[in-house]
Amino acid sequence: MASAAARHIVLAERWRGIQEDEEAEDGVEPSAAKHRRLIRAKEDWFSHCYTFLVNLPKKEHIWCGYADIMSPFLETFHGFFDDEDENSSLRIIWRRISQEMGICTQCVCEHHQAQGFFDTEYRSDTVDPLLKVLRLLDEERVTEHIIQINAKIQLKEYDPSCHGAEVVSLMFEVLMYPVLLDDQSLANRFQIFIETIDESYEVSLSTNQQYPGVYALLFFKSCQARAIGLRLARSMGKLRRAVDLEPLQPLLQKYINFLEAEVLPSTSEHSRPRVQLKRADIWLGFKSFLGFLEAPAFEDGVLEKYPVFLNIVLNHVSDDTSDLSCAVSCLKASFEMLGCKLWLRTTLSPSVMLIYMQSLEALQDGEHEKQRRNVLYFLLHQVTRSSNFSALMRKNATKIALLIVQRGYTMSPPCPPSECSHMWGPSLISSIEDTSLHDSLRQPALGLIYIIIISDASAMISYKLKYEAVQKLNISKPAMFADDDDELPFSHDTKEKPQSCWNDFNVLNKLASHECKDWKCIPLLCCCLVPSFWKETTKRRNQEGQGSDELMMSSSSLTSDFASPCAEALLVTSTME
Repeated sequence: MASAAARHIVLAERWRGIQEDEEAEDGVEPSAAKHRRLIRAKEDWFSHCYTFLVNLPKKEHIWCGYADIMSPFLETFHGFFDDEDENSSLRIIWRRISQEMGICTQCVCEHHQAQGFFDTEYRSDTVDPLLKVLRLLDEERVTEHIIQINAKIQLKEYDPSCHGAEVVSLMFEVLMYPVLLDDQSLANRFQIFIETIDESYEVSLSTNQQYPGVYALLFFKSCQARAIGLRLARSMGKLRRAVDLEPLQPLLQKYINFLEAEVLPSTSEHSRPRVQLKRADIWLGFKSFLGFLEAPAFEDGVLEKYPVFLNIVLNHVSDDTSDLSCAVSCLKASFEMLGCKLWLRTTLSPSVMLIYMQSLEALQDGEHEKQRRNVLYFLLHQVTRSSNFSALMRKNATKIALLIVQRGYTMSPPCPPSECSHMWGPSLISSIEDTSLHDSLRQPALGLIYIIIISDASAMISYKLKYEAVQKLNISKPAMFADDDDELPFSHDTKEKPQSCWNDFNVLNKLASHECKDWKCIPLLCCCLVPSFWKETTKRRNQEGQGSDELMMSSSSLTSDFASPCAEALLVTSTME
């Protein structure tokens, strides 16, 4: 044992000397004789290193105890496939370390760390051929190991007491180094492996350890594999830093490039088939994956490396494909993580924000109103008050917010954000009264107040007309109205003309009239422009001691008085242009 330790120290020191000679040559033109001496010294070292490693006792793992000399010895694997003799020195040493990695997670770590060292410390043109060979060997090795374990399970020969270490090592390697899952055969067999193990034993992970491959499971086609990934990801918590995403970067790059180009990358440089991607699986994966990222990890590990990702998401929230739901979820997660930073990074335009809100409408899952309130608050109470934004950007935020409110009135069926009018109403009035605003920034406010006045008046007058019709029929429940499309308050004596303002007027009238029972008016906005109407409203509201019929009649008579102030408001706002 003492002799082996001494030889180990000698080999390590000799290699350090070779490295120093190589560094001395770097950047200068060495003499031919000196270069030949260096090559000969390396060849001698590789030969002595092999003899030492292959003769180590079987109970000693090469990577565990001798990583400092096994790591540089990997250089010789550059020519692994050049010698097809199964008893060649490289194949002998490879079989041994493969067996050891099959049961030892420490060996696995040392092996992959050595490859990482080559990748970062050497020029790509010199080290890439070696790394390509090592990755191919790893894919073959892990795939064959999975096949063996799956066969044992299928034949009911699997015994946890005998094969448990193999399962742990195999699971550890794939989940720690998910780049392996780019291999089609390996990924397909690993899916079967983890699903089968989970059904019998419910896979769990050791605490205080991140397994990046768990997040790769979220992109699998199999619902069961994705469910396992979700459960394991929840147990680990969120990824906080960009460095935590490094093992996933090759896969993330492939996924994002695929979504951008809609085609699979070339596989000509790989001798083994790559995983065939499908858009639906990738979108589902990102939808889940973003939920496990903290803001710094998302910003530095995804958006910084792949600026195109956000553009891809925005492009897909504006279409009507099956990807819409996942793309909207990704955009929502992005807003939740970065808030104002997302605005700064993308210089979001009004069209982008409107697309986002329209996409939420399409989901019809109850999230529309909630997210709309969040966005309006963000635009009107964060952007406008933040020193991070220019004056123009703050005004533009108000414009976008008012366009979003306007969309609520004009969508079918209408869904105006009247429940949070206190949030956007002051900004609306302020924009209308600010005659110094450029027309492009002020026009949305003027357009919105027109729409509100027309819609509120239509709803109130329609309610009055329908109430009167019910009263004539002596129906005791005035809230139950019959729809009558022909009886619209503003549709008489008007002829539709192309590009006529009356066409838009009638559209708004019809939308509000149909919803008059549940319509929530915002008279305070009109009252800011027409003080006399506010006084009248206050007077009516202060009436007390009325029965339900009297209150209904009070409301009914109030609507009769509403048309005049609304017309006045229209005139007032039009003079402000």
